[in-house]
Order: sequence, then structure tokens, then C-alpha cells
Amino acid sequence: MGSTIEETIEDKSDTLRKDTRRRREAHDIVVAILEMAMRGQRKTHIMTKVGLSYSQLKKYLNCLKEQGFITEKSGIWKTTKKGIHVIEACELCRRIAHGIK
Repeated sequence: MGSTIEETIEDKSDTLRKDTRRRREAHDIVVAILEMAMRGQRKTHIMTKVGLSYSQLKKYLNCLKEQGFITEKSGIWKTTKKGIHVIEACELCRRIAHGIK
């Protein structure tokens, strides 16, 4: 009925590519949170600036806290030295990846 299998596959692959572009990688979200918290920020500020839902933010903050990358004191979240090393490592990987492309 008008469209070939190749056209259908092409349409679906275009849709998948569009969806992929909107999705952020977890490591990009982690770096964004850690960078926001370097100066010390409240949870709601991090959530809005990074663009996460409250439930997503809670999961990320809990994981980062368990790993020792971020701390919380009196409602203020702050990146630890260990978290700063994570930012630096991710930036190095990003530069290497951009050099390969």
C-alpha cells in the first residue's frame, strides 16, 4: 500500500534517531549535578537547572552520596573532592571522544 519495507525501516530509524538525541546519558547528568553542587546548592535549584524530575534527582543524589561524590548539610548539597575528580575525569573522556570524531 504504497510504502516499501525500506521506507518503513527508514521512517522507524528516523524516529529512533530523534528520540536518541533528546535522551541524555547518565554520566552527563551526573556531571551536571556535580558541577551545580560545586558552589553548594539546594535540591530544588539543582533539579530545575539540570532539568530532572524530583524522583530522578533523588535517585541521582542518593547514588552520588553513597559513592562519596556529594554531601548534604542543612539542605545544601556540595560536591566533594572525590566528586571534583569525577568531573575532571569525565571532561578528559569528553575531550578524547571529540578528538576521535
